[in-house]
Amino acid sequence: MHIFHLDAISQDRQTHASPYLEFLRTHDMSAGLYHLEPGAQDTQGAHQEDCLYFVITGAAVMQVGDDEVQVSAGSLVHVPAKVAPRFRTVHSALDVLVVFAPAESVPTVEIRASV
Repeated sequence: MHIFHLDAISQDRQTHASPYLEFLRTHDMSAGLYHLEPGAQDTQGAHQEDCLYFVITGAAVMQVGDDEVQVSAGSLVHVPAKVAPRFRTVHSALDVLVVFAPAESVPTVEIRASV
């Protein structure tokens, strides 16, 4: 079992100066914190894994494939594998918990905990 605190993960993400920080990886899943400021460009492409996005804070327009939806704190969005997700318009600073299943193919940053 691991317990994570979003404050600490957010500080680690800022230290890495990256919008995304993976903090958990197991064989079956990985999770990270994604942050975008208003006006920031989201450079995500399609992932090889299913993704679950949980908006912790902020608001944005999210494009998933050909669909667009307004998301804000409390929104949960499932994105199937190989469908491109993108936050098009970030209205207020966005913090998003992203869970990949199975684990994301290519970790992008130092991993905080592995199981």
